[in-house]
Amino acid sequence: MVRAAETGLPIIQPTFMKFQEDANCYDNGIDFVVGESLLVANVVEKGQKVREVYLPEGAVYYDFYSRQKYQGGQTLAIPVTIDSVPLFVIGGSITLFAANEVRNLHSEAVTDLEILVAPDQACHFTHYEDDGKSLAYKTGAYLKEEIYVEPGEQVKVTVKRTGDYPTQIEKILLKIINHEKAPFWVTIDGQLVPHFQHRKQFEAAKEGWYYSQTMGQVFIKYPNPKADYQAVISFENFDLLGM
Repeated sequence: MVRAAETGLPIIQPTFMKFQEDANCYDNGIDFVVGESLLVANVVEKGQKVREVYLPEGAVYYDFYSRQKYQGGQTLAIPVTIDSVPLFVIGGSITLFAANEVRNLHSEAVTDLEILVAPDQACHFTHYEDDGKSLAYKTGAYLKEEIYVEPGEQVKVTVKRTGDYPTQIEKILLKIINHEKAPFWVTIDGQLVPHFQHRKQFEAAKEGWYYSQTMGQVFIKYPNPKADYQAVISFENFDLLGM
């Protein structure tokens, strides 16, 4: 939404717009990309059981539901039902979700924020907040959080804030996709975040991190610092004898 307001680029892009170097996308009039991060393969045929999905070249993709990894430039045959729509996270992207239920944006606020990161390359996202009702944003009553991700053995997520609007976000759930290994440690502004081996213990805690072997994903939750901060997730190799 921020990008659309500031540049005029559409919120929803056809794949040939996002992947202009891939000629296989030129005749595709069904699939589309939401923002920069989600590839949606809509199911439009009545009674369809299998949806063939072309993943454009120039990126890697993760099944949104399972986090299974795929290379671009291939066509997948995805079983579908009336309830399912194939959805893929594009590598090198940041996607934000409301983690608490919001039925009415005028009377309810997003208080829990989920940040999904696929750190295949450096990426950036602008998270914007204002009251959603008035023109007070024109006189500074807004908040912009610039989220920068630096990939590598240490994945760094840096958040920088501008604006005077008091954020409504109280809790953050940061998800980092990494199929290779679990992290060695996680810090927020240099402070170690507690590690939980069991999912139930992680879910019961107010702050901590947990690695899902099944999904190949790190779950990190913490109270919103409400200031500039940096999260560091270390995937470095370490020597058990040295420890």
